[in-house]
Amino acid sequence: MNGIADADESDEALLARLFEVFEQTDPVPAHLLDGARALFGLRRLDEELAELVRDSAEEPGRLLTVRGEGDVRLISFETGPVTVELQVTERGAVRDLVAQVTGTGLARAEVETPRERQAIAVEDSVFTLDGVPAGLLRLRLLTSSGRDLVTSWVRV
Repeated sequence: MNGIADADESDEALLARLFEVFEQTDPVPAHLLDGARALFGLRRLDEELAELVRDSAEEPGRLLTVRGEGDVRLISFETGPVTVELQVTERGAVRDLVAQVTGTGLARAEVETPRERQAIAVEDSVFTLDGVPAGLLRLRLLTSSGRDLVTSWVRV
């Protein structure tokens, strides 16, 4: 029995060493890690998905410029009677967000990126967040009736 335990320990040491070698010689690209983290978020399938229905970036000539502050992008998500309108203002490598939820009351909101989740103060179903890094994000919402909603991932 002792030999089997020793073999298991040496296998773990070998795998750890192989991981180090691969990490140094051929690391996983950051964008693949971001995508994998985003997919890992699918583990909470009990949440209702608010799907992307409109994105002004997909419509030619539809990005707006606001007094030298950068392009403004309008994104809409829907699930049943609930609509989430998201305004994204580009400022270099960061984005400023303004969101409004209609069709339900809102108790809590969070902005999730592949690296972190940040709670946001909500007032009358409207919330704002400045300085979000460009990249993937989604919104997590808790309605006043207790429903969990999450938007699909979108690259901003």
